[in-house]
Amino acid sequence: MGGERDVFAPQDVLMGRTVQVLLVEDSETHAALLSQALESPGGRVAVRVARSLAEARSVLGGFTPDLAIVDLCLPDGQGTELLPPEGEEGAFPVVIMTGHGDEGVAVEAIKAGALDYVVKTPASLAEMPHVVERALREWTQVTERRRAEEALRQSEERFRSFFESAASGMAIISPEGRALRVNPTFCRLSGYSEPEALEKNILEVTHPDDREETRRLYDEIRADRRRVVDYEKRYLCKDGSVTWGRATVAGVFGTDGALSYFAANVQDITERKETEEALRLSEERFRTVFNNAAAGMVTLSTEGRFLEANEAFCRFIGYSREDLLSLRVPDITHPDDQEKTAENYRVLGSGQSRAIDYQKSFLRRDGSTVWGHVSVAAVPGADGLPLYYVGLVQDITESKRVQDQIRESKQMLQLVLDYIPQRVFWKDRDSVYLGGNRNFARAAGVEAPQDLVGKTDYDLPWRREEADFFRECDRRVMESDAPELHIIEPQLQASGKQAWLDTSKVPLHDGEGRVVGVLGTFEDFTERKRAEEALVEANRELDAFVYTVSHDLRTPLTPIIGYAEVLQETCRDRLDEQSLDCLAEIENQGRRMLALMEDLLVLAKVGHVQRPAEPVDLGAVVAEVLVGMGSLLAEAGVAVERHSLPGLRVPKTLLAQVFDNLIGNAVRYAGAEGASLEVGGERTGAMVRFFVRDHGPGIPAGERERVFEVFFRGTEGKKVQGTGVGLATIQKIARCYGGRAWLEETPGGGCTFWVEMEDAPATGQEPQGGG
Repeated sequence: MGGERDVFAPQDVLMGRTVQVLLVEDSETHAALLSQALESPGGRVAVRVARSLAEARSVLGGFTPDLAIVDLCLPDGQGTELLPPEGEEGAFPVVIMTGHGDEGVAVEAIKAGALDYVVKTPASLAEMPHVVERALREWTQVTERRRAEEALRQSEERFRSFFESAASGMAIISPEGRALRVNPTFCRLSGYSEPEALEKNILEVTHPDDREETRRLYDEIRADRRRVVDYEKRYLCKDGSVTWGRATVAGVFGTDGALSYFAANVQDITERKETEEALRLSEERFRTVFNNAAAGMVTLSTEGRFLEANEAFCRFIGYSREDLLSLRVPDITHPDDQEKTAENYRVLGSGQSRAIDYQKSFLRRDGSTVWGHVSVAAVPGADGLPLYYVGLVQDITESKRVQDQIRESKQMLQLVLDYIPQRVFWKDRDSVYLGGNRNFARAAGVEAPQDLVGKTDYDLPWRREEADFFRECDRRVMESDAPELHIIEPQLQASGKQAWLDTSKVPLHDGEGRVVGVLGTFEDFTERKRAEEALVEANRELDAFVYTVSHDLRTPLTPIIGYAEVLQETCRDRLDEQSLDCLAEIENQGRRMLALMEDLLVLAKVGHVQRPAEPVDLGAVVAEVLVGMGSLLAEAGVAVERHSLPGLRVPKTLLAQVFDNLIGNAVRYAGAEGASLEVGGERTGAMVRFFVRDHGPGIPAGERERVFEVFFRGTEGKKVQGTGVGLATIQKIARCYGGRAWLEETPGGGCTFWVEMEDAPATGQEPQGGG
C-alpha cells in the first residue's frame, strides 16, 4: 500500500453508491484484515462476512453483492462452487483467494468464471482495495459488452423475423445489383426459389420496358443524389408472367460514405393494376356505347343537372348538347309527370334503390310532347350514396300512340261486350281464361272482367265435375275445329245457387287460320225453367183449390156457422145438453172449414207479392209471432230459445206465415210441459236459411218426404187440430224465392224444420251464368 497510489474509490465505479462486498473466509484473522482494508476511511465499502459455503449461500438467498471475495478452500467445500453461471440473472463478479500459489488452480478458477485470482500474502491483502476496484471496473466493461452483444443479437433477430415474415417482398442487393438476400414473399412474388433468386441481377427480373428506369434510379442512389426511391414497375416471374410491384429502394452507406448495399421493399400491386386497367377498358367501352348508342344516354348530377348527353338524346329532346348542360331534369319534364319524376329521384338520392325504371313524357324544345322509357342508375360513392346518375331513354312515342289506339279499340270492344245481355268469355288452347264480359265476370264471382285473366274453370265457383265438363267441351270444339251450339248444362253459381245454362262455343283462329282458343256465350234460363215448373204446379194447386171452393166450402159456410151460433144463444133454455153440444160441434167444424179455406187462399196467393226493397229483420218477425202465441206458449209451458237471425228480402207477411206455422206446429208437438224450442238462422253467400227445432216425438222416417204435401197430416198430425196446408204453404213460399224447405231429425229426438231462400234485390233476379 504505497502512499503514492490513488486512494481507492470504488464508488466512482458504481457512481457514488456504497459497494456491497461478500467476504467468504473461514480464517478470522484474514477476514478481519480484509474487512479493515476494504472499509478504510475514504472508501465507501460495506463488507458482509460468511465463514462457510453454507453461510454464504444463506446470505445470498436474500442479498446480491456487487463483488464476492471467496477463499478457495472452505470447511464445507471449494469456493468456486459459489461462482454463478455466466449470463444468469443476478450474476456478480467473484475474486478467488488461496493460501498457496498454483498456476493450474488459477487457470481452473478463471475458467470456472472467477474474475481474478489472488494468493493470500500480506502484500496482496494490503492491495485488496485496488484488486476490488480493478475487478469492479472490469466487470462493468464485461457487463456493458454483454448488453451490447445481446442488443445486437436481438436487433438482428428482430430484423430477421421481420424480413422473413414481411407481407411484402424484401431483398438485400449488392452495390452491383445482385441479390444477397431475399425473403419468402419476394420468392412467391417472383416465382423463384431463394437459391435461384440469389443468382439473379435486379435487371434480370425487371420487365424490359422498365429496365432503363430501374437502372437510372439505382444510379442516383449510388451517386448519393437520392437515398430512397419509390416507383412502380413490372417484374418478370420465373414462369414468364408479369407481376406489378411498388418498389421502395433505400441505399445503406458505411461510415466511410461508401454504398454498402441496397434495401428493397416490394408490394404486390398486380390486382390494383388489373383493376385500374379493367376500369380504363370499362370506361372506354362505356364511352364508346354512350357516344354511339341508338337510345338516348345522359349523365346527371345528384341535383338533376345534365353533365353529359349523347347525340341520340339531343335528337330526341330537340336541344343541342351545349343547351342541355345548362338545364335540369324538371326543365324538360311534362307537367303531368313532374311529381312522379321528383319522387323517383328522391328514392335514388336516399339510397333506397340503386335503379329506377319508368315511363314519362318529355317537353321538346319546340313545345311538343314525346314519350320515353327511362332507366336511371345511381353510381355510388364510398359512403353508398350516389355520386351521379346514368340514364338511358328509349323513344316510345310511336309505340305509345299505337298502344293508345289498341287500348281504345279494346275499351270499345269491352264496352260492346259488357252491354250484351249474354255472358261471353274466351279461353286459350289450355282452357285458361283470356277475358270475358261484365255479365260473365259477375256470374263467375269476380269483381271485373280483367280479374278472369289467367284463371281456369277450377279457380271459379263451379263444381269440379262441372269444370271437367266445360273443359272437355272446350277440347272437343278446338280439336274438331267445329262449333257446339245450345249445350244444355247445369252450373253452380258464385251466389251458391244451381243454374241451368244454354251454352254455345266456337273455335277461335289466328291470322293463319290455326285454332288458338275457344269463344263461348251462354244464357241462364234457370228462372224461366223454374217459373214454368212453378206455373204448372200453381195451376194444378189452383185447380184443386177452385174445385174445392166451388163445392160446398165458402157459400154455405157462413150461414152454417152463423145459425149454429144464433141457436146456441137464443135457444139455450129450450134445448137439452146434447142438442147444445151438437150445435157447438157444428160451429167448430164450420170454423175449421173456414180456417182451411183461408190457408188455401194464402197458398194460392204465394208468389204474387212483390219483394221488399230492404231486408226484413227476421228476429223482429219471430218476436211478433211469439207475442201472438203468448197464451198458447204459456198453456203448453214451452220456452223458446232464440239465436241470431239474418235479414232477408222476402215479404214480411209471408215470413210471418212461415214462422207462425213452424213455431205453432213445434209447440203443439213439443211433448211434455217444460219442453224447449230453438229458432235461429245463418247466411251463406246470397242464400239465407233458418230453422225451428223441437224435442218432441218427431216424425216417422217414412212420412218425412210427404209432410210438405197439401192436406197430408201424418200419424201424429191426426192427433192435433190442423188443416194440412201449412207446411205445403211454407214449401211453396221457399220455392217461389229461390229455395226450399226440408226436415231433419233433431239429435236426441224431435224435428228440425229448415227453410232456405235467396236474398235477391227487389229489382229482380240478378243475371247469372258460367263457362
